[in-house]
Amino acid sequence: MRTHEDETLLLASNPNFEMGNHSWSHPDLPGLSEETISSEIIKTQNLLYQLSGRQSKLFRLPAGKYDDLALSVIAWNGLYTIQWDVETGDPDPTIDAEHMNWAVRERVQNGSIIIMHANGRGWHSAEALPQMIEYLREQGYTLVTVSQLLGLEPIP
Repeated sequence: MRTHEDETLLLASNPNFEMGNHSWSHPDLPGLSEETISSEIIKTQNLLYQLSGRQSKLFRLPAGKYDDLALSVIAWNGLYTIQWDVETGDPDPTIDAEHMNWAVRERVQNGSIIIMHANGRGWHSAEALPQMIEYLREQGYTLVTVSQLLGLEPIP
């Protein structure tokens, strides 16, 4: 958000896109102090609010790593910890759109959270996404935000 303010504002204005907290500097949380974890969360929450006027309810763990302290501090800061269950492999430039779509078809189930990147590390995400959305809808899935999936917000 701090290096891509225009993109952040564009995404924040899209009702189909939910902004979440992913930490300030993307550290591995296990082993960090309560103060350090809180700082990572609060700095990100503050910047999101400064840019969009909204706060996130969600925290996705950097690299999916956590310990009991990290989970406690995240909850203490009022956020829900989320993970994913379907990896597309999009940070790897050798994983093409066809392979990403195959991975989704093989692993997706009701309630899945599919991880993809829109930060320059999602090498073929934009190419894969239209076909992925078409497939999921053809299979009867409804695409929702994570807050809608968790019942924190209504599904329109």
